[in-house]
Amino acid sequence: MKRIAINFILVLFISSVTAQSTKFNYRSPLSNVTSEDWYSIQLPPDLFQKTNKDFSDIRLFAVTEKDTVEIPYLLKIRTDEITTENFTLPLLNQSRANGALFFTVQIPAGKMLNTLNLNFVERNFDALVSIEGGTDRKEWFEIVNNKRIVSIYQDQIDYSNTTVNFPTSDYTFLRIQVKSDKQISLSGASFNYINTKKGERISLTDLKTTTTTEHKQTEIRIRAPYRTAVNTLALSVSHTTDYYRTYSLAYALDSIKTEKGWIQNYSTVKQGYLTSLDSNKISFETLITHELKLTIYNQDNPALTINNLELSGPKIEIIAKLSPQQNIFLYYGNTKLSPPRYDLIHFEDRIPQSIKTIGLLKEENLESPQQEKALFTKKFWLWTILIVVIGIMGYFTLQMLSRKN
Repeated sequence: MKRIAINFILVLFISSVTAQSTKFNYRSPLSNVTSEDWYSIQLPPDLFQKTNKDFSDIRLFAVTEKDTVEIPYLLKIRTDEITTENFTLPLLNQSRANGALFFTVQIPAGKMLNTLNLNFVERNFDALVSIEGGTDRKEWFEIVNNKRIVSIYQDQIDYSNTTVNFPTSDYTFLRIQVKSDKQISLSGASFNYINTKKGERISLTDLKTTTTTEHKQTEIRIRAPYRTAVNTLALSVSHTTDYYRTYSLAYALDSIKTEKGWIQNYSTVKQGYLTSLDSNKISFETLITHELKLTIYNQDNPALTINNLELSGPKIEIIAKLSPQQNIFLYYGNTKLSPPRYDLIHFEDRIPQSIKTIGLLKEENLESPQQEKALFTKKFWLWTILIVVIGIMGYFTLQMLSRKN
């Protein structure tokens, strides 16, 4: 009897620990499922402040009167998918005329190109590149005209942009012309075909921006009203002359309270250059944060004029196969949960390309006063049972001792 009581207590303890580890703070019911099929559920930006940063606590449950069943799902972050095919082609008919460098390449049959990478022996130059295409090297058609490339190596600056992007071409031959401010020698050239499958983006508009310029640097803080997913910051900059400034981009981690008030901790996510020679679009790994800090190092130059900032992130959704006549809920808000491991991740290719979408209904706070009261009631009965079991154990222990005596 003593062993039975001990086992009973262990079962109750394990049940209590399990209940705590699967406790969620929020849930949102799904709209009615009309038919058994694959569905996409888009996660709204304001939901990210209530989930773990890696979305490890998101679960789908079908709840019935008799049972609760976990539904496997696939998490999709709709970022751009980029594939690159590289080509190193022989350079034909290299020549110079009127201060310009010319060369021709032949594209392999059935292949397409859209990127040219140039390498030169010299540094510190400013050049213009034009590309023409043709099928027989007799008649040429313009593809790119006077695309600027530069190399800067001076005053602690080491920067070069000698890549030329052009519309996808399947001409048999390409003829390239390079006109520079000084004579330069080509050391190599390569081509790529970069295929970009655009992801689905969400632009953030409800932003608060604070800009300060001191100590030879400009600091821009971009704050959203809640944590959300971001991976691109685009800047519109105006300046009277060409510029080349280093930058550092950081995101907010947490806050620490000190005697002087709250101090925000940041972690650097990317460093690079803002320049008039290229588009000032900063792309980085997807982050879940509520604040970014961009620091521009001006050195002895006037501060740049930032006309506009655009912050955007990927669409994030979960994909699952749902059945009608089920009460399905999306649960989240549990810092103790690890990411789920579903077989579905190995069979993603079997999910149809075109799937239905389904929305979330009004969120329910599972930590509401009513929920707390219910939890108190459960704990009361749990402790009552434990006390009764301990009492029974004590009674039988005394009985056994009295028999031995």
